[in-house]
Amino acid sequence: MFLGPWPFSRLLSWFATSSRLSGQHGLTSSKFLRCLCLLALLPLIWWGQALPYKIGVIGPWTCDPFFSKALPEVAAALAIERISRDMSFDRSYSFEYVILNEDCQTSKALTSFISHQQMASGFVGPANPGYCEAASLLGNSWDKGIFSWACVNHELDNKHSYPTFSRTLPSPIRVLVTVMKYFQWAHAGVISSDEDIWVHTANQVSSALRSHGLPVGVVLTSGQDSHSIQKALQQIRQADRIRIIIMCMHSALIGGETQTHFLELAHDLKMTDGTYVFVPYDVLLYSLPYKHSPYQVLRNNQKLREAYDAVLTITVESHKKTFYEAFTEAAASGEIPEKLDSHQVSPLFGTIYNSIYFIAQAMSNALKENGRASAASLARHSRNMQFYGFNQLIRTDSNGNGISEYVILDTNGKEWELRGTYTVDMETELLRFRGTPIHFPGGRPTSADAKCWFAQGKICQGGIDPALAMMVCFALLLALLSINGFAYFIRRRINKIQLIKGPNRILLTLEDVTFINPHFGSKRGSRASVSFQIISEVQSGRSPRLSFSSGSLTPATYENSNIAIYQGDWVWLKKFPPGDFGDIKSIKSSASDVFEMMKDLRHENVNPLLGFFYDSGMFAIVSEFCSRRSLEDILTQDDVKLDWMFKSSLLLDLIKGMKYLHHREFIHGRLKSRNCVVDGRFVLKVTDYGFNNILEMLRL
Repeated sequence: MFLGPWPFSRLLSWFATSSRLSGQHGLTSSKFLRCLCLLALLPLIWWGQALPYKIGVIGPWTCDPFFSKALPEVAAALAIERISRDMSFDRSYSFEYVILNEDCQTSKALTSFISHQQMASGFVGPANPGYCEAASLLGNSWDKGIFSWACVNHELDNKHSYPTFSRTLPSPIRVLVTVMKYFQWAHAGVISSDEDIWVHTANQVSSALRSHGLPVGVVLTSGQDSHSIQKALQQIRQADRIRIIIMCMHSALIGGETQTHFLELAHDLKMTDGTYVFVPYDVLLYSLPYKHSPYQVLRNNQKLREAYDAVLTITVESHKKTFYEAFTEAAASGEIPEKLDSHQVSPLFGTIYNSIYFIAQAMSNALKENGRASAASLARHSRNMQFYGFNQLIRTDSNGNGISEYVILDTNGKEWELRGTYTVDMETELLRFRGTPIHFPGGRPTSADAKCWFAQGKICQGGIDPALAMMVCFALLLALLSINGFAYFIRRRINKIQLIKGPNRILLTLEDVTFINPHFGSKRGSRASVSFQIISEVQSGRSPRLSFSSGSLTPATYENSNIAIYQGDWVWLKKFPPGDFGDIKSIKSSASDVFEMMKDLRHENVNPLLGFFYDSGMFAIVSEFCSRRSLEDILTQDDVKLDWMFKSSLLLDLIKGMKYLHHREFIHGRLKSRNCVVDGRFVLKVTDYGFNNILEMLRL
């Protein structure tokens, strides 16, 4: 009776012991030969009895042509075949694979991922960083490992919160920060193409860089059209002190048209003269060939070739052979179809192959140590690994962080081959010069920022020299001490002025806001009986229109009296309970600081605060009007179909909004469906944040 898989290493140990005893017990050579034949058949016997472990390879393989060129099925089949022949692996499990398609829209991708729960034992992916955190939480609850090369989210490095998540490559942000630190380029801009996967990548990249204390000036999205790209480039030029521009889109070297047009137009605007350094993000996720690998796109496009002189390409270092050479050898040996041209295959092929080998290596380590193959055990045993992948050396340290080497590639604006200039050693997080200097446009490197941006535990502002900043601060401190009372008075006066005057004022009155209810009209002395009525646009989800009619007010008008017009846009007023707020224009500075902080909160999934209304004894928060009202209204509407795609989209919006508030150390305290509003595009926004805090401060 078969009681379970017996590790092959134990069988070898048993046979070695038996062979030593054979001489003592008179075992004949013929019998020994039969034992040897039996031993040769043992792997085949075991293979039929080993427990299956199915790896789900997740990615946008059908909706994105660049990802489909990675040939995930061929890469997975090749890796599984080589693993089955590699006798160094423990034989308690046999590996299988299934290709799982990921939708190019993030909300749909998360919905489909949920449906894959029973289809795999563990997952390679996701390729979309937009739902990495959600997928990792689900993987933990399913006891299924998530092994991803693409997840940017720095929160995933917390092993306690995400015990079943592992990176199969070094974090791309670690690589970027290592390079930025060496050249002292702190101020960054991030731009993406308009595909959903790259938009989410750009947002995660900017968030991760900011978590390292680095200033990200702009986060932009651009289409392929010239107008959209020129607009983005102008915004970059207007931003303050940007040194490095990270391009989250498909590389021009593998056919990415958006990046090609972006660099061409940047060249036309003289932005490739050395003022900025352009860094393609996608090549951080695979090994781009460069040795004896000319790129025809640079040869055939002179403008792109000249613009590429301002580009630094940071990619996974290849060892012994390039991707093209490794692919050609596999085809020549019959392991993959020979009809496939290596130059038509994306180098992401090698990353997929390495990720599957990564899981097999972790599985073997876990079984050899404790015989357990749980998802958390696989993640723990992905530490201190080293193996030769498709054409790279894959390594991890004692914490499970990837330490594979990268290389910085450069051109000189004239040639169409890339040259290695620096090795990025991720074990030490240092750069090693390879003998070929970087050819910077203009003959000198892009301007550096102050070192304090990369000094741990130090606060840096604007790139001012630290010594000069210290002297200035000391002088200011002496001045402030001498005129402390006067400075306090001036500050209070400035705060008061900023509250009620100027284009950025916070406190609004009837002079600023026009209510639907004419009893609160801006013309207080007017006797005109003009009523405003919200018509069916609110119910249909469009922005409401006004119909003007003379006559008395209707009950419906009173019900909508918390909708008003401010600076030509519809706004929603959240009224505070009636009470004695005193002279709110003489509000103390602590409350004023909270007002300003709330107004500075800006995120797609946080309903922006426009100001505070205070007049005629009424105090209210003024925020953007969302035509589909609250989440509670949607949940109670029978005619709204709440399918999984719709639910997951709203849930992702809620998570991102609350995550933003928490990172800004702003506690909501009143989260419920009524305090989540939905706009006409069905984007959920968190609102009513800070309500309790303001109420308490105003009544002190």
